[in-house]
Amino acid sequence: MNLKKNTIQGAKERSARLSLLAILIVISAASGCKKWYGVPPDSDFLSEQADYTVRTFSPIIGRTNLFSGSFNPDGSTLPLTFEIINMRDAGTGLPATQPLQVQPTLVWTAAYTGLEKSIAEIEAKRTLENHPLWEVRKSGEFVLWPVTTNAMLPNFQGSTAPLGYLFDVKISNSGGSRILKNLALTPFRERPYDPSNLNALTGAPAAATDSILPTVLTGMVGLNNRQPLSNGNKDVYIYFKRTGNGNSLTFKFLDPAKNPIDPSLFNQTKWATLVHGFNMQMTNQYVRYDVAYPIPLVMLPTAYTTADGTKAAVEFSYTRLGFNGIRETGKLDFNFSIFRQGDWEIDFHFRNDSPRFQNEY
Repeated sequence: MNLKKNTIQGAKERSARLSLLAILIVISAASGCKKWYGVPPDSDFLSEQADYTVRTFSPIIGRTNLFSGSFNPDGSTLPLTFEIINMRDAGTGLPATQPLQVQPTLVWTAAYTGLEKSIAEIEAKRTLENHPLWEVRKSGEFVLWPVTTNAMLPNFQGSTAPLGYLFDVKISNSGGSRILKNLALTPFRERPYDPSNLNALTGAPAAATDSILPTVLTGMVGLNNRQPLSNGNKDVYIYFKRTGNGNSLTFKFLDPAKNPIDPSLFNQTKWATLVHGFNMQMTNQYVRYDVAYPIPLVMLPTAYTTADGTKAAVEFSYTRLGFNGIRETGKLDFNFSIFRQGDWEIDFHFRNDSPRFQNEY
């Protein structure tokens, strides 16, 4: 009798416990486990070790300089907020406002393809936006915008205050914030074209013996000495000249006395597709195009660039009959970039002897 009573009582207790558990489950599902048990909401994690692996940045003024891949979040919850603070002169420690001044700069709003048919079509794909010269993006990347000039950012390397700037970066999320101290901005002065014979620190032209040479010079012989023209002999020097504030690019060829050589003599040159330019003008002294700057416009392989898209690639060539009726082709290739807008001229000076364009008989 007692055994039966105990069994019934135990069954009742188990049933009660199961009923209570079911009620708890329903309440928990309706109100959330964390709220029911008093557990606080999740908060973001901000690692004490989150930092930049590169802490000194040396961009070249006047170009788009993007520094990516150097921030290590060390497992911090993303996204983080980044803010440049406490910008100061590296030499004196005094506040410096120049790197953070806001200026209008061109920003792409649609993809450049290299197939655009006019400058207007190119310009329709970018617009002016206001940005600090030295800016940190939401990803933690740094960018120095190309509108920057030596005058805007005077503490460049080689200036009277060559130490540059120091700054801190505040990083934060809902888990808190940290300040990363003493990052350095040590820019180089403007070098508006590349390859460049301008000294990176002084800005002065290098010695004549360090002048710019063609990328490739082959198959050409001298008009008078009938000897092959070559980079080894430095037979061609290349000069960049900025002659105005427009949007043009001019190519000239000069003989040893710096008299113009008719560009039409380079009779195998594909003038119509030489550069991504428009309204070509050819005279017996030069070839000129209307262009948009910089050149190349973006780092993208196109019909007008090197294989990696980092430079414009031009080729000037001609063909002639050499001795014994052998067909010869002379080529001058040049890979280059121009970063500053303007009316630019590139001169190819055949300094020792002009090319021989005539057939041999």
